[in-house]
Formats: sequence, C-alpha cells, structure tokens
Amino acid sequence: MADDLPTLKGLRAFEEAYWHGSYTLAAKALNVQQPAISYQIKQLEQDLGIVLFEKSHGRLVPTPDATELYDTVSRAFRNIRTMAARIRAKDGDGVFTIATYPGIGTYWLSSRLPEISEALGIQVKVITLVKDADLFLEPADCWILFGQGHWPGFEARKLIDEAVCPVASPSLIEQYRKHDGRIDVSSIPLIEQEDPEKRWLSWETWQDRSQDDWSLSDNRVLVNDHGMALHLALTGTGVALGWMGIIQDLIDGKSLVPLSAHHARSEFGYWVLGREGFWETAQGQLIIGLLKN
Repeated sequence: MADDLPTLKGLRAFEEAYWHGSYTLAAKALNVQQPAISYQIKQLEQDLGIVLFEKSHGRLVPTPDATELYDTVSRAFRNIRTMAARIRAKDGDGVFTIATYPGIGTYWLSSRLPEISEALGIQVKVITLVKDADLFLEPADCWILFGQGHWPGFEARKLIDEAVCPVASPSLIEQYRKHDGRIDVSSIPLIEQEDPEKRWLSWETWQDRSQDDWSLSDNRVLVNDHGMALHLALTGTGVALGWMGIIQDLIDGKSLVPLSAHHARSEFGYWVLGREGFWETAQGQLIIGLLKN
C-alpha cells in the first residue's frame, strides 16, 4: 500500500549513511557489506520517490529531502533507544556507556566512574579508541571528544578548555637540572603526538603561543595518542604536552610537574556529546552535572 511505512532496514541504513556520510562506514556500523547499504538506500529512494544522496567530488552529499527525513527518522530512533535503555535499566541489566580517548579515559574519567555509577544506579562502561570515526561506531550513551563543539546530529556541552603546557616526571626534571638549579630543556627528549588532522597543538605551536624561549630538542618520541604521551612522561621517557584540565590530578599529586607557567590556548576543547534531546532527559542532566563537577 502507498501509505505503508518504509522498511526498518532501509531507515536504519539511511540513518547511518546520513550520519557517517559514507556507505562504507554505514555498513561497518551495521555489520553488513557495503552493497547491502547501497541496495537499501536505492529501495528507500524508490519507495519514497525521491533522491536521498548525490555524489560530489567522491563525497556523499544529502539532498534537502534527505535532511528532512533524517530529522524525523533520527528523532524516532532516539526515542526508541531511550525507551529501550529505560526498560533495560528497570530490569537491572542496564549499562551506561561512555566512549572517549584512552588519555581522558585513564587520567580524567576513571576517577569519576564510581560516583557516576552510583548516581545512575547502573553499571558504567567506558570504551576508549583513538579516532573519532571509530568512537562514533560504538553504541554509546554519550561521547567525550576533542573539537570545537560542532558534531552533526549531536548536542555538545563543553567540559574543558584547551590549555596546554609541557610536563615531565619529577625524576626526569632532576636528571636534567644543572648545578645552578636551571633545567636544560634543550636536551630533554620531547614526546610528540602524531596529528595528521592538525587538531592538536604541536610543540612548535606551543612555543609560538607561549612566552618561553625554549630551544626545542630534535630528539623526539612519536606516539599516536595523548594517553600514551602521558604514560611516557610519567615513566620519565621525556617531556609531553599536557592538556591541563585532563592532568590536574596528576599535577596535584606531583606525579607530573609543569615546566612552564605559560599555557598555549585555542578555541578547541573537550566536549561531552549526546544525541539530540539527551540533555533534556533526567539521565543527561545527571551526567553533565557529574562530569562538570
């Protein structure tokens, strides 16, 4: 019949394709092959009599009709997900999942988990991955990510401003301290975070924005994650750039020591994300209050 609902498979394929901007990533999210997504989208287009996506320079671009459909579909699926979570929680089997990076998960979020779990009355699960695209493939309740606050399909609340400073372990600092008390920073190995997307502040950027006239060492240790950079700094391997809001507990406990009084800042920061409408729920309001405390 003409007034029949589109297939559930077609709508789920569309939701993922719209969000990821890619049939391939949508297929990965739904654990199917890419041709299956293409087929479901084509069937949905035929059913509705519209074009949902166009290709531009190899990219998947949604049409205005697709955006209008996505607003309705995503809202409906969000309501279903929310209700399912409430039902599971009532049965005592609910789990609240937070997806984030290894660094923030280990050195900032972990100490807050018992309080979050107690407040929610359910278990809290943390998933850590390096790349945003991989984190968004996880069926999480909220995400803690680094950026400027704009993620389509999500509502973001800022947690921590970007303020970066060189940090090292006390033992490493003493190793490079001269007789007059000064620290020979030019000889200390620098732990550098790999950043092909140019999102994070580099050593050179920090130096440009700070007032310290450092002679940056060419002896560098390259890692692909801030968590690994902090781990190496804690073990005395070298000096890392630390995001101050993330590592304040390590500084207060004197596990890491700032090597400069100057912080490089930007418009970026760490944000907690929920799907549209999440922050209006009792659970969302509870989470943001606990994380910002």
